[in-house]
Parts: sequence; structure tokens; C-alpha cells
Amino acid sequence: MKGDIYKQAKEIFFKYQGNSFFMEQDYLYKTFKNYNVPQNVLADWYKELLRNNKEQLLCASNNKEIKSKFFIYLELIRCNKQYFSNNDIEFAFDFFRKNKGLDDFSKIIMVEIIIKFIKQQNIIDTSIKEYCKVVLTKINTDSFTVDESYKYHGELPSYTLKENVSSRVLEDLEQIANL
Repeated sequence: MKGDIYKQAKEIFFKYQGNSFFMEQDYLYKTFKNYNVPQNVLADWYKELLRNNKEQLLCASNNKEIKSKFFIYLELIRCNKQYFSNNDIEFAFDFFRKNKGLDDFSKIIMVEIIIKFIKQQNIIDTSIKEYCKVVLTKINTDSFTVDESYKYHGELPSYTLKENVSSRVLEDLEQIANL
């Protein structure tokens, strides 16, 4: 009987990435809480969820998907930091450093994700901040690249256009300097 109850609770948990806010939007948070899942089981589920997200990030097929999976991975850690270690965070930072196939637009987005994460988690890792600075300073608006995966009905959205890039890069560099 307990196994069935936990199975149902786990389905809800994984469907909503363990996020109570999204569970509540579908009126399932109270249902989930009524299962009274023990903390040690929740900890295991969060770790499994992170492993799944890590695998999805590593298997992402285009830059838009990489950016999305990267955000989900770090957001899971940010919202539930008590279940994760510095190694989990380092994986994300190393993934960004080693991923040389990113287009310029994806790099900007991922730097912004990292900036937000660093701010919210009070991370003092100077090497990732320095790397983000280097990435941003190497972006050339004349040869700015945007992966085809960002196209919508064959067109790139306006937020990916070159004329919007320079001010964004400068703003991001300023934010890094203030971290």
C-alpha cells in the first residue's frame, strides 16, 4: 500500500520538477503534501530529478534546448539547494565552459542565467565570473551568431537581433562587476 502511495506522490513530484508552486497551480500541492513523503525519500527524488535533468542537458540536440535544459538544471538546484552539493553546481559551470559549440545568443542567455544564479546563491566562485566576462567581451556584434533552433516560423525573434546585443552585453558585464 505504501509503495502505491509513494508511486503516486513520485509521479506528481516528477511531473512538476518537485516545485510546489507549479503543483499548486494545478491544485495538486495539497494532495502531494497529504502523502507525507519522508525527507529522506524526497532527498532521493531530488537527486534522481537532478540526474535526469543532467542527462537531458547532456543529450540536448540544439542550442535552444541546451539553454533551456541548463536553466532547468540550475533552477532545480537554486530552489532546493539543501539537497545538492557544490559538485552539482560545478558540473553546470564546467558544462558551460566546455561547450564550445554555442552560438553567441545562447552564450549571452547562459551568462545571464549564471549571473542570476550567482546573485541568488551568493556564490563567490571568481573563476566562473571571469569566464563569463571573457565570453561577453569576445562577442562581436558584426559577426553575432544565433542558432537556427531559435527561429519561429522561419524568422528570428526581435530579441535575438544584433542591434539589441551591445547594450545587453554591457549591462551583463556591469552586473558581473557588481557581483
